[in-house]
Amino acid sequence: MSLLNESLIVIGADVETAEDCIRLAAGLFEENGYVKEGYADAVVKREQEYPTGLPGKGINIAIPHTNNQLVNHPAVGVIIPVRPVKFSMMGMKEQVLDCEVILPLVVKDSHQQIDMLKRMMQIIQDSETLTRIRNSENKAEIISLLGSLEE
Repeated sequence: MSLLNESLIVIGADVETAEDCIRLAAGLFEENGYVKEGYADAVVKREQEYPTGLPGKGINIAIPHTNNQLVNHPAVGVIIPVRPVKFSMMGMKEQVLDCEVILPLVVKDSHQQIDMLKRMMQIIQDSETLTRIRNSENKAEIISLLGSLEE
């Protein structure tokens, strides 16, 4: 199974909260066999304790994820909300960010998680790529822009 899959991308998502984003992505992950039942609740719970909002270059993102107990296969989802969604900032719960790109991660082992987060940081620091992802109307283009995560 590929990490990136068009069925895990939602462009123009009508979501209001961080939990809405998490449940939307988790539903797609579960529907496509990437995770087991209960994954959404585990991510929501983890997000409350360990928030995943990150200030990007010009565009804030969030990378909600949880431990690997409910994971069948690793994956990266993409949620582009109609309106920015508030996520608390990683390491600073009281700081809230308006996130325009949500990249939910499904990771199978901690070694892979560290690897994927390193690659994710390169994307976060590239304002042109983030802008192109946020503005894209094309799922194949988004997969191409995130291609470095597959390496």
